[in-house]
Amino acid sequence: MTDSQASTPSQGILKTNSDTINTVNIRSGPSLNRRVIHEGKEGDKVKILDQTKPAGDTHAWYKVKFGSEADDIGWVREDVIELTYTNPADASTLLYFATDSRTVRIYAEENQIYMNVYNNRAEKTELYAVEATRLPKVDAESKFKSYVAIKDNTAYYVRFIPFGEVDFIINNATNGNITLQEKGFRASGGEYQKQ
Repeated sequence: MTDSQASTPSQGILKTNSDTINTVNIRSGPSLNRRVIHEGKEGDKVKILDQTKPAGDTHAWYKVKFGSEADDIGWVREDVIELTYTNPADASTLLYFATDSRTVRIYAEENQIYMNVYNNRAEKTELYAVEATRLPKVDAESKFKSYVAIKDNTAYYVRFIPFGEVDFIINNATNGNITLQEKGFRASGGEYQKQ
């Protein structure tokens, strides 16, 4: 799994960027200069495998699986795919809470921890399935549990006491400057409800 794949939605629906054509070119690589290997139809569902933004390109590209054959894999530009997000099962949720501006979910799947962050004000997903790490306790007496996820030089930090206080901080991963610090509320999840 690549770093970009960890933050990539799992599915998408092809859409056209033309009023006259109802097909979508799926290419052999992430560039308009790469050959077309398949023409998808508007509304076709695809599985997203990876994401990249090539240097000098103003668009992100998604590596997609468009058929049932092993080699039914190609690339589409972000303006011809509608991303679909799915939340994990409640049973795999370790911590779920809201702040004044965000909704955060930390969950485990296949022995890996992930973090999702939704910006309530901008109505957009900031993080989706980004690998998170549980941080060790600073001292044995501390009741806080902490997780961090990093994407694009931004660190998303959560610390909480089971059945108690929840803190959410967004900061620059390089210089540590805090861009957001809020208290969480309506917390739930397996780690939150466990001492």
